[in-house]
Amino acid sequence: MNYILNRSAAVVLTVILGVVVTPALSVAQKISPLMPPNSHAFGKSFDEWNLLQTQYVIQTGLGGLTGVSDTVGNVRLLPATFSDSTPVFDITLRPGTPFVASPSFLFGERYDDPSVPDDNPGDPNLKEYLDYVFKNTLIQIKLDGQVLLEGSGEDLKALRFGPSYFERPIYYAVPQLRGPGLNAVAALWVVGIGAVYGPLPVGQHTLVYTVHNVFGPPLTIFTYHITVSPK
Repeated sequence: MNYILNRSAAVVLTVILGVVVTPALSVAQKISPLMPPNSHAFGKSFDEWNLLQTQYVIQTGLGGLTGVSDTVGNVRLLPATFSDSTPVFDITLRPGTPFVASPSFLFGERYDDPSVPDDNPGDPNLKEYLDYVFKNTLIQIKLDGQVLLEGSGEDLKALRFGPSYFERPIYYAVPQLRGPGLNAVAALWVVGIGAVYGPLPVGQHTLVYTVHNVFGPPLTIFTYHITVSPK
């Protein structure tokens, strides 16, 4: 899913997974598989895992890379898409496998016009705009019919990661139009609301990200049908 923000002061960002329905924070009463954001679960920090997962999504979705591993150690990086607002993914995990899937993220870019500077997350105007976007973005995560998390980006700011630069720019397979005579050629850094999950019990599970955003498609629903099986 690819939403282009209006370019202001030579800034364009791309947003994946917009986000949801009620601004009040809601955390499930039952034990949740979501890892706390201050954790260092499965060998990396919360920020590091979400950086790796969003990098994987951009590399495969815009970078056109194939053969990129969706697994780091024992942790699975779940897929996403830039072209479908209601995708359904079928995922098979072995028992004991944690996984990562950021429900909402934005990334800064590099352009083909040398007079247009790279997006800079330290720019005060851009920071103000990012804060506006997250404040007006709503997110819901539901697993097997149970709401694990729900609220605005402001409510969920403890789950915010980045801005973090990728190890190297992710160059796009095809330049992405960003305005008259202007194309983005690479993703440089990412910021977002993250989600790292502990292993699920053996069986069938359904993870749903429901998304409302301040721009782009008014509703996006990402559905992951997850089978946990030793086979």
